[in-house]
Amino acid sequence: MSLSTRRYAVSHDEAAQAVVANGMERNGQHLWFHLEGLKGIGKSTLAKELARLLPNHERRDVDCVAITAGDLGIPKFKEADDQDFVRYIANEILGLHTGKPLIITLDELSKAPREVLLPLLRLGLEREMFGYRLHPDSVVISNGNLTAENLGDGFQAHQLDRFTIMELRTPTNEEWIGNFAVPNNINPMISGWALQTPELFQDWRDVPNPDDNQYIDHPQAVGRRKGVTPRGLAKCGYILDNREGISDHLLTSMLAGTIGYYAAEQLMTFMQIADELPSLESIKNDPSNAKVPSNVAAVGLVVYRALSNIDRSWVGAWMTYMERLDESWGALFVQNVSDPRFNKDRQSQVMTNAKFTKYAHDHQYLFNTADVV
Repeated sequence: MSLSTRRYAVSHDEAAQAVVANGMERNGQHLWFHLEGLKGIGKSTLAKELARLLPNHERRDVDCVAITAGDLGIPKFKEADDQDFVRYIANEILGLHTGKPLIITLDELSKAPREVLLPLLRLGLEREMFGYRLHPDSVVISNGNLTAENLGDGFQAHQLDRFTIMELRTPTNEEWIGNFAVPNNINPMISGWALQTPELFQDWRDVPNPDDNQYIDHPQAVGRRKGVTPRGLAKCGYILDNREGISDHLLTSMLAGTIGYYAAEQLMTFMQIADELPSLESIKNDPSNAKVPSNVAAVGLVVYRALSNIDRSWVGAWMTYMERLDESWGALFVQNVSDPRFNKDRQSQVMTNAKFTKYAHDHQYLFNTADVV
């Protein structure tokens, strides 16, 4: 995709907004969005955001490279007027039989074999398949990799005309943390590292010399089999969640197998700053005297750790501690807690706390308490 086309690449939030606004059938019209983007940036997880925005819809995900034509439907023999005929019954994975509004994600459609692609093209364009008609509020989206990645993605010209194609850009570090890592309780060590290392999210097309960014997955890098992707970072969070009893050697090996050797070694170095962190117990029991790290990255880890663990019992103590931090960290905390993607239980417990509301008011942070469940 050319630089001029990349100018109009969209964020995950923008893509979801477009689908909600134009993906449902209105007066016989609708748009079918096909999202292209680099591997591992969250194309498939867009359905999760759509499910949040469309709570009355049922989500159905179809891996188009893991199925055959026979998986889409099976024949059922019927008889009418003494004549036999065949009707196809759609596979349950599509949800067509439910009659409900659906969010159907055709994952890796641009890599699908022809016998799978053709019936799915009709589903997305005509909203009909095997005699089943989609509910008018249903949305169908598809995705695939950029052709520049040479992973086998491609459509014929007349097929392209069926889609509204958009490039889904790589998120920034702050977008990934706020929109994905915090709402999904990714290990705060990963969020802290990502905040300090924005180059983890750089698009390789902006790096002519792969040696200028040794973190990322770059097709021109010699011998670099793995690199950092947002998907890989999420997996690293899972590894860190379960690292108790694991040696540093084994931990580094697992991280390297997920995001590459260079990134793994840098993450291990970053984790050493954890020695500066105050314990959660010290913040809960003595917030006025608990240690405030001198390292900016360590302060970030403290804030993200609080976002991952906060509950009603120590919101007040945390607010006392947070008053001792630079105001920018307070802004980050309030912004994440008030985000509609934040954990609803923790959101309610924090945003109904008197110290939190006073802090937000005193610092002129705006949020809608009516949205708190």
